[in-house]
Amino acid sequence: EAVGATALSRKIGRYDVTGKAAVNGGGAFALTASKDRTLKRWNLPGSAVLDKSDDETTLLFELKTFCSARAHEKDINIVSVAPNDSLVATGSQDKTIKLWKATDLSLQATLKGHKRGVWDCQFSPFDRVVASCSGDKTVKLWSLSDYSCVRTFQGHVAGALRVRFLSGGLQLVSAGADGLMKLWTIRTNECEATIDGHSDKVWALDLSPDGKKLVSGGADSQIIVWQDTTKQDEASKRAEEGKTIVLEQRLANHLLYKEYEKALDIALDLEKPRQVLKVLTYIVENDIQKGYSNGLHTLQHLCKKSWSVEKVTQILQYCRDWNTRARNSHMAMLVVRAVTTSIPTHVLAATDGLAQVFAGITPYAERHFDRLDRMYANAYILDYTLFSMGSLDDDGTAQKEYANWEAKSKLVLPPPKTLGGSIRLSGDKVVGLTERSGVDDDDDDEDCEIMSIGDSSCSSQEEASSDN
Repeated sequence: EAVGATALSRKIGRYDVTGKAAVNGGGAFALTASKDRTLKRWNLPGSAVLDKSDDETTLLFELKTFCSARAHEKDINIVSVAPNDSLVATGSQDKTIKLWKATDLSLQATLKGHKRGVWDCQFSPFDRVVASCSGDKTVKLWSLSDYSCVRTFQGHVAGALRVRFLSGGLQLVSAGADGLMKLWTIRTNECEATIDGHSDKVWALDLSPDGKKLVSGGADSQIIVWQDTTKQDEASKRAEEGKTIVLEQRLANHLLYKEYEKALDIALDLEKPRQVLKVLTYIVENDIQKGYSNGLHTLQHLCKKSWSVEKVTQILQYCRDWNTRARNSHMAMLVVRAVTTSIPTHVLAATDGLAQVFAGITPYAERHFDRLDRMYANAYILDYTLFSMGSLDDDGTAQKEYANWEAKSKLVLPPPKTLGGSIRLSGDKVVGLTERSGVDDDDDDEDCEIMSIGDSSCSSQEEASSDN
C-alpha cells in the first residue's frame, strides 16, 4: 500500500548504538504509516555500518521492519516523534490521536475530542504536551500526564491542516485550508496575529533550527519564508508610545496656556476625537467671550488659512461620529457650518470621501432639528400656563384685580355671642339654638332669630312661609 506519513527519530547521538541496545530498539529509527492503516518502525544503520561501505556514490541499504502495529480504523495523516524519542503520536481520519511507545509500538493512550479527522499533531520541545489540529477548525493542546485536553483554540474559518510550537513552546502557529496562518499564545488562549500570504490551502509548515524563520507551502504553488520581527515591532511600539507621551504633554501645556490652535493640531495628529472635541469647545467658548455671538470666527479662519483637505476630511469624519449623540450635536453642526461657509462647494465636492461623510451627517442632523422643533413647540406650554395663572409681572395689575374683587365681595361676619334661633347653610337648618339670654322660655318660636349662610333668598322665603 502507498505510504501516507513518515517520521524520523529526533534524539541526537544515537547512530552508534550496537549490541543489545540496538536489538531492543535503542538506535535511530524511521516510522512509516501507509494506506493499510498500519504503523511500522524501521531501524536505521549506525555510522560504523555506513563507514564500511566501499561505494561512496550510492549507499543503499535494505531496511527490515523492526515492529508494526494496526494503528487506526481509517487513513493515517500524520506521524510525529517526541524530542526524546520515547513516544510516537499518530493522527487519523477516525478523529483520534494515538500515543505509542517508540521501542515496541505498544499503545499508551488514545486522545479523543476532535469532531473531524486529525491532520497534524506535534510534541512540545519542552513541556509534556502535544498539539493537534483537525478539520473541525480547532487546535487542541493535550496533556501527556493524564491525557486530557487542556486548551482549545478556535478561530479558523476552515479546517486546520498544520500546527507547530514557537517561542520555546509558549506559542503555537497553525495553518488552515483558507490560506491563513494564526499565531496563538498558549497562556492566554488568544490569537495574537493572523498571517495572510497564501491564496489556497497551506499543506506544509515548519521552523528553522534557530526558530527565527517560518517556512510555509501551499496549494497555490508558493513557498514563503516568514521572518520573526517581534523585537523590531516591540521597539517601534515603545518609540511610538514615547512620542505619544511627549505629544500629550505638549497638548496639556497648550491647553493650560490657552493656545488652542496648536492644541488642535496636536490632537488631530494624535487622532483622538475626544480631545479634538474638547479643544473645539474651548475655541467656540473663547470666541463667545470675545464678543463673537455665533462662535465661528476662529473656526472659519482655521478653515480658510490653516486646515488642509486631509484635516478637513478628518474633522468632518469626527463630526459624523459626534453627531450621533445629542449632547455633541451642537458642536458638530457648528464645525460643519464653519467648513461649508468657508470652503467653496466645488472644492468639497471634489474631495474624495466627503460625499459619504455628509451622507452620514445628514440623517442625524435632520433628527436633531426635528427634536429641537418639538422642544420649541412644547415650550409654549409654559406660556399658556403662565397666561392661565395670570401675569406674574410687577406692574400692579394682579393687586388691582384682587382689590376690585375684595370690594365687590361680601364678607361673612361671625355670629354675635348672644343669639337664639337656627343656623342655616344655604337655607338648610343645621343647628337649632333655642336658648337666648334675657328671654323667657315661654316665648314663641317666631321670636327666634335665624342666621343664614349662603343663599339668603331661599332663607327669606322659608321664613315668610313659616310666618304665614
